[in-house]
Amino acid sequence: MSTPDRFRQQCRLLRIATLVVFCGLFLLLALGAGGLPWFPSRADGGFGVRLPLMLVRLLPGVGYLWALWAVQRALGELAAGRLFQAALVRALRQVGIGVLAGALLSVFAVTNLSRWILGGHGSVLYFDLSGIVLGVVGAALVLLARVVDSARALQAELDEIV
Repeated sequence: MSTPDRFRQQCRLLRIATLVVFCGLFLLLALGAGGLPWFPSRADGGFGVRLPLMLVRLLPGVGYLWALWAVQRALGELAAGRLFQAALVRALRQVGIGVLAGALLSVFAVTNLSRWILGGHGSVLYFDLSGIVLGVVGAALVLLARVVDSARALQAELDEIV
């Protein structure tokens, strides 16, 4: 098996693994891993408090799932033999946006909206190190996608000259 064929086969296998992880995480989020709203939880109040609280806590997961979906889509494109740079740029941008959105929602929205829903008092921000790091990595991926896209455009321009 040649190197390109082996690469495509590895992309197919990793895409399947990524889809399995995506489906598992989607199922966990759909079931409300933080506690189903119709079962009693630590939150004071009834269903009217637990449901919005659960929805707020699931917000970052939507961004992370979108990033995971972008990864499996890029792997599918690479397995099909599509252009590497185009797939890479699209994947970097979408994964970066998904991770950045999930991290920003995790650090800012979940903390403040949960506090507001529960009617509690306390700090405005909860500085979650993993959320902050993920946000920086997501922003870096978006910028890297821009650099790779510029390099691809420059390469196309140089190819036209030659």
